[in-house]
Amino acid sequence: MIGIIIKSIVKITFFLMILMMWTQTTSASITNASLGEINVHVEGAQRTKDRTVESLVGKCLEKENYKSWESIDSTVLGQCLSNSQLFESVEVRVHKPDIDVTVEDRWTLVPGLFAYSIDQKRSIGAAIIDSNFLGYGKTVGVSGAVSTDGNSFSLFYLDPSINFSNFTVRTAFNQSSTELDQYQENTIIYAYLKREVIVNISPGYRITPTLGLSVLINYMDRRYEKVSPYTTVPDNYWSYSTGARLAYSNADYKLYYNNGVSAQLAWLRQVHRSDESSNVSQATAAFEWDQVLFKQHALQLALNAASLTDNGNAGDVLMFGNAKGYRGIEPNGLWTRNIAAVSADYQIPVKKMPDGIFTVAPYVDYGIYTPVSPASGNTYTAYGVGGYLFINAISMPGVVGLIIGRNEEFMGNFIAFQFGYGY
Repeated sequence: MIGIIIKSIVKITFFLMILMMWTQTTSASITNASLGEINVHVEGAQRTKDRTVESLVGKCLEKENYKSWESIDSTVLGQCLSNSQLFESVEVRVHKPDIDVTVEDRWTLVPGLFAYSIDQKRSIGAAIIDSNFLGYGKTVGVSGAVSTDGNSFSLFYLDPSINFSNFTVRTAFNQSSTELDQYQENTIIYAYLKREVIVNISPGYRITPTLGLSVLINYMDRRYEKVSPYTTVPDNYWSYSTGARLAYSNADYKLYYNNGVSAQLAWLRQVHRSDESSNVSQATAAFEWDQVLFKQHALQLALNAASLTDNGNAGDVLMFGNAKGYRGIEPNGLWTRNIAAVSADYQIPVKKMPDGIFTVAPYVDYGIYTPVSPASGNTYTAYGVGGYLFINAISMPGVVGLIIGRNEEFMGNFIAFQFGYGY
């Protein structure tokens, strides 16, 4: 029965993906309420469709709320187009009733590897990701990974503007088999093997140029197995969940930082689960503020928080580690139901290259959480420095980074390497 449900959901997901990909229209001009009919002329786009650029121009004009042609700032408009992360460079020229846009496409079809190594945990995987699918600014990808703890496979699709409208959709399929270890400092105090299948669909709507609302629909199937020497495991179950996500973004993309503010609130509640445990609800919040300082140094401040209701099932806990805000913690090594983590990074550009930049960034992380085991703590602090390589010509989901630091409450002194999905 569960297999049939999964296959049905996957079929629906792929049908929606295909529908969103191909329901495209063509247009030679755009209309703005204050500026009237606008002719957009696109040059240099080898892969991105002209209609995609025209749509981005229309949304950027709406975001900046220009009331007259004389008020249009070509530099600001060009930066707004760059925020799509589709282009290596953008140049805009405005002369009523025309807007000329010259772009250089980024390499958005990225087949490659991603990996991390931290303490005794290692992972390597491969992915094919296209963040400008068919030239329409959609993201589609497939990835798989093997690690010292297990393996994973995923498919995902993101459409930030269905048929160039304000409607959006995200959908993903994830399957994994992972040994999960709970740590007290650098000692494992409990572990189990979790086999998991997750299917989620998230249709949404862009309320304003900077604010979006989406509905969350989620199916999850979890199976647990014992890991020696531990003799207990959580109960197997499958569940359906629904919820909502509110996302705000008013930041300019600058390769190694995003100048401005972004925030997100999400809530997800199980509406049915197959075991006898109570349905759980999860709330998450994220906030990031990046500010450029002198000599293009960038201060990055972030806050992440999450809370999960307690139903007594050890399989329903939040797990964190090996990410910004949780550096110096083994992957999935911190188990909790309530957490708040803050981080500060100070990005210093060291070497600029034609197609990228190398930075060095001191950082500090601090977290406070509710432990699920009396043997574990409730706060941690991590600090250190990282070196990162950001590549402009490639639309890469992350960076190449080497991070060193100390987290006394978990790993102590540590060195972490990350490729493809950086901090």
